[in-house]
Amino acid sequence: MGRLTEQETKDVQMFLATLFGDQALKWNINLKVLDMFGELLQSSESCRRYMDMVPRPFFAGSIIKWANKQARQAVIRHIKNGGKHYLICLKATAISRKHAFYLASMGL
Repeated sequence: MGRLTEQETKDVQMFLATLFGDQALKWNINLKVLDMFGELLQSSESCRRYMDMVPRPFFAGSIIKWANKQARQAVIRHIKNGGKHYLICLKATAISRKHAFYLASMGL
């Protein structure tokens, strides 16, 4: 794999800024940072599966009908979300890796 294009660099920087704040916009995005970004996505996978199963709020009506509907919808959400990730899962996974991303952006 060669060098990253300018657009790839900007895309990764913008996403990292969502996770780590605006300081990530100043980071040098290199192949090591990109690899760590891929690992971050993989690490947040189990959190995503659990988030798909969280029931949505109960409003009114039969609690049994609501529970049955929530179970069906949880399975559908999990199937529909495919490769999508919840931002909260990514942030929770990323928080412990911020320093490693910073060092990788410096080439260390």
